[in-house]
Amino acid sequence: MTLKANIKDSMWELGVLRSMGCTRAQVTRIVIYELIANTLSAITLGYISGYIVSYLAIAQFYTFAELPIKIELPIAMMILIGVFALASLAFGTKVGTTSLLNRSIATTLKGD
Repeated sequence: MTLKANIKDSMWELGVLRSMGCTRAQVTRIVIYELIANTLSAITLGYISGYIVSYLAIAQFYTFAELPIKIELPIAMMILIGVFALASLAFGTKVGTTSLLNRSIATTLKGD
């Protein structure tokens, strides 16, 4: 139910932007920038909380095993995952908005 409401809200937002006179390229850029900002904030919070939890779990293990703490996280893999997340976001947004922009403004605002 929530997903359907979010999709209808996004469609309505696109319709309003188009009715205000934004070009298709401007609407696509606006949507991509909005989603990139949301994704970057989620990635940042996820990386920070994941790093803290990983550090604490590894430190606890090494403490119980009475070993010196030596933490090596896969930073390159984390960066690669972030890059792929942003690339798939941009591609998916481009495909999704293209299909919505081919519809009439009235149809987009009605949400049909």
